Amino acid sequence: MKLRKINNKGFSHVEMVIVVLVVAVLGLVGWRVLKNTSHAGSNCTGQTLNASANGQYVGSTGQCVTYLQIISIGFTGIQMPVDGLFGPLTRLNILTFQRTAFPTDRNQWDGIVGPKTWAKLCSLVPANRTVEVYNAQKAACGKATFNLPGDKDPTSTPTDYGFGWLNGITSDSLGHIWVPNMRYNSLTEINAKDGSLVKVYSDPSYGFKSPIQVTTDKLGHIWVANSNSLTEINAKDGSLVKVYSDPSYELNGPYAMTADDQGHLWVTNSNAFTLTEINAKDGSLVKVYSNYNLYGFSWNLASTTDNLGHLWVSNGDISGRLTEINTNDGSVVTVYGNVREYSFEKNTFNKNYGFNVPYGITSDNLGHIWVVNLEKDTITELNAKDGSLVKVYSDPSLGLNEPITIMADNSGHVWVVNILGNSLTELNAKDGSLVKVYSDPSLGLKSPLGITSDNLGHLWIVNSIGNTVTELNAKDGSLVKIYK
Repeated sequence: MKLRKINNKGFSHVEMVIVVLVVAVLGLVGWRVLKNTSHAGSNCTGQTLNASANGQYVGSTGQCVTYLQIISIGFTGIQMPVDGLFGPLTRLNILTFQRTAFPTDRNQWDGIVGPKTWAKLCSLVPANRTVEVYNAQKAACGKATFNLPGDKDPTSTPTDYGFGWLNGITSDSLGHIWVPNMRYNSLTEINAKDGSLVKVYSDPSYGFKSPIQVTTDKLGHIWVANSNSLTEINAKDGSLVKVYSDPSYELNGPYAMTADDQGHLWVTNSNAFTLTEINAKDGSLVKVYSNYNLYGFSWNLASTTDNLGHLWVSNGDISGRLTEINTNDGSVVTVYGNVREYSFEKNTFNKNYGFNVPYGITSDNLGHIWVVNLEKDTITELNAKDGSLVKVYSDPSLGLNEPITIMADNSGHVWVVNILGNSLTELNAKDGSLVKVYSDPSLGLKSPLGITSDNLGHLWIVNSIGNTVTELNAKDGSLVKIYK
C-alpha cells in the first residue's frame, strides 16, 4: 500500500526500483556496520573460552582463541602453535598466567578464560612485548597496554643461534644439542663440546611448521614434532630422512616423543588424546591408540620409558591420570588416577598418588617414575615395578613453583624445571633428598621449559622468555654459558 502511494506522488517505475534498491543496499550496509561495530565494541572479552576434557578434542575455537594464544604467550613465554584451537597447551598457558595474575585467589586457577581473566589479560603488560602480542591484545581487548617497539621489533630477527620461541631441546650420542625454533620454522644444532653453532636448518623441504618438540631415537636420528607432522633427520650429517604427514598416522598436535629399546617411537597427540606408534627403523606406522575408556588419554603432553619396557604417559587434565603401557604389544597395564589407582585386573581403586595436572615425567636408573604436578607444586614418585607409591614431595624448601618438566640424569639425580620460579630443583633420586635449588638470576633462567643433558655431564635448559639456552655443569650447578 505504501509503495503505491509513493509511486502516485510522481515516482516512475524505474525510479521506484532504484529507490527500493538503494534502501535495500543502505539497510544491508547499515546492518553490517552495526554488526561489526557491536563485535568491535565487545571484542573477545565477552566470550568464555576453555578447553575440553574426558576424551574430547579441543574446546573453544576461532579468531578469539588465536588472539588469546598470542597474548598468553606474551605473558608466560610458553610456546605453542597459534592455531585457534583451545587445547592443552593453551590451557597450560592460561593456568600459568592465572597463577601470576591471581596469586592469592586459587579459585581463578581453572584454565578457563572468563570475565576476570580477560580483565587481567587486557590490563596487564606482557613480558614479551612483540608486534604480534600488541596486535592481538588490541584486537581482542580493543586496546594494547604498551606502545609498539621502536623502529624494530627486538624479537623479529633470529638470535646468533637462530633462536626464536623455544620449548623443546634434546641431545644426541654424538655430543650435539638440538633446539627447535617455532617462530622461524627452523632447528638449531650446537656442538656441546665447545658451544659452537653447527647449523640452523630452515630449508622448506624439512617441513618445519611450528616445530615445538624434539627427541633422539636409538638409531641416532632426530625427530621433530611440528603442528601436524613429524620430521626425521640423520643426526650424523643433518640430512633429511623423511617428513611424516600421512593422515593415517593421525598426527594431531604431536608433542611428547619417546623412543623405546625396540626401536619404536611413541608420539602423543595432544589435540586428539591419542598415541601414535612408529617403527623408527623404517618409519612405518605400527598403530594409533585412541580408546579413551581404556587408555585414559587426556591432554597427554609427556611420556617416558622405564627399564622394564613399559611406556608411561602423563595426562595433564584436572582429574589427573598416568597411563602405563606395555611396549611389546601396546596393551594397557594400569591407569593411575589423581586420587586413586584403578586396576583393570582387580577392578578396584586402592591408592592415593596426589596427581594434579601431572605434566613432566621421567624415569631414573633405579627403576622409579617421577611426575611433576604442575598445579599443586608437588612431585610424585612411583616404583615402576609394581606401580606402588613411593612418596609425594611437597615441602616448600624444594622450591617447586609450577614445575613443568623433569629429567633424571645418569648420575642418580633428578632435575625439576620450575617455570614460575625461574629456577631448577636438584634431588637425589636414591632418597629424594634436596641437593639444591638454583635460582640465581645470573643463570639466566627466565620461564625455563625444556631440559636435557649431554655426554659431558652438562645440563642444557631452554628459556622461553628471552629466547636463550642456559648450560650448567651438573656436577656443581655452576654456569657454563648462556647462549643467545
